[in-house]
Amino acid sequence: MEPFEEPLRCLAVSAVLDEAGEVDGIELEAFLNHVVGRHQWLSTTEWLFVEPPAEAEGHVTVPVVMPEGAAVQAILNELTNKPQRIIFDLPTTPAETRKWRWVAFQSAPNNQGQGRFPWEAAHA
Repeated sequence: MEPFEEPLRCLAVSAVLDEAGEVDGIELEAFLNHVVGRHQWLSTTEWLFVEPPAEAEGHVTVPVVMPEGAAVQAILNELTNKPQRIIFDLPTTPAETRKWRWVAFQSAPNNQGQGRFPWEAAHA
């Protein structure tokens, strides 16, 4: 029997660019910590979808993955923001979840050879 893998959602979050035209990582972290909480999300600079979504019209977006319940909370918390920064959200397929798990391993490796997501490591 396969271990239970909590369903994940991937949010496309509109990014703020710094003076050099790069994604402002400090601002993005502060925003995500505000709408969903510390250690509840993981982001990367590359879309890890088997079929990457088209960029939202006129927005530079960053993919952010989190457990399904946290994604719902983030979307609800963000409803009062104008303009809204969460452009869309998508469920991850098993193949995409494995790719995100690999990203987690790069940031939080463990002896079992499988990375922990920040929300898993915070409760380990």
